[in-house]
Amino acid sequence: MLELSKVRKNPQVGGVVREGIVKDFIREFLPVGFSLKSGLIFDSQTAEMSPQIDAIVYKGSPFLDYTDVVVVEKEQVEAVFEIKSWIGQDNIFGVKNGSARNPHTGLAAQFKRRKAFLPARAKYILFTFELHSSSTDLEVVQRLNKICDFYAVVIRREPKTERQRGKQGRVINFEGSISRLIEWLRQLS
Repeated sequence: MLELSKVRKNPQVGGVVREGIVKDFIREFLPVGFSLKSGLIFDSQTAEMSPQIDAIVYKGSPFLDYTDVVVVEKEQVEAVFEIKSWIGQDNIFGVKNGSARNPHTGLAAQFKRRKAFLPARAKYILFTFELHSSSTDLEVVQRLNKICDFYAVVIRREPKTERQRGKQGRVINFEGSISRLIEWLRQLS
């Protein structure tokens, strides 16, 4: 996945390529009757439309279906994915303002904007190719668990302090997150 996603000359194209790789990967594990596309969620009770969502796992026929994008009703949604090439300290813990971090910024702010459009059973899932953070694994995991229902991290770059202690420079399938995501996808019904 990582080699296919390297498109350095054009970041926008690289982002689209990575998003496509993730969507194809997820589709491999979706049970029959579930679909996945980018799009919007329509809440019929409030008559509002969600912000753009990288990937929506839904059941049934969409409200509107275009070649690459759908509009689905809130009740159809099983999960939404936020797909990132990489995330860092600011994404995870919030943007630093002076000496303090604002925990309501970064990924937490993105989740808040989308949460109102998810039914209670639906999952908010972060999928990132790389995670860079100077915080410990435990701190990162605790924070990600506050932000999203699931996370899938292909590579976790070890902080400099951990590399100096002899840990390898990267961890693949951080905390078994890719494996847990696959298991969850397979159990959808």
